[in-house]
Amino acid sequence: MQDGIISTARLALGGVATKPWRALAAEQTLVGARPGETAYTAAAREALRDARGRQFNAFKIELAQRVIVRALATVGEVP
Repeated sequence: MQDGIISTARLALGGVATKPWRALAAEQTLVGARPGETAYTAAAREALRDARGRQFNAFKIELAQRVIVRALATVGEVP
C-alpha cells in the first residue's frame, strides 16, 4: 500500500491445482486500486475468469472467489 492505493500484490491459490497457482491477472487487477470489496471482487473474478467447472465441482469456482475476497479483506485490514 502506498497513499491508500495498492502498489503491489501477490496472490497464489493452493488446493485448486496440482501445485500452488499464481494468479497474475488478479495481481494486475489489484495494482493501482483502492483496497476494498469492489477491488477484491474484481481480482477474484479475474483470477478465475477461465475456470471451468465440471458436473460435481462447479461450486468450487464460487467458493474460491469468496475465499480470495475474504483473504484480501483480511490482509487489507493490516495497517
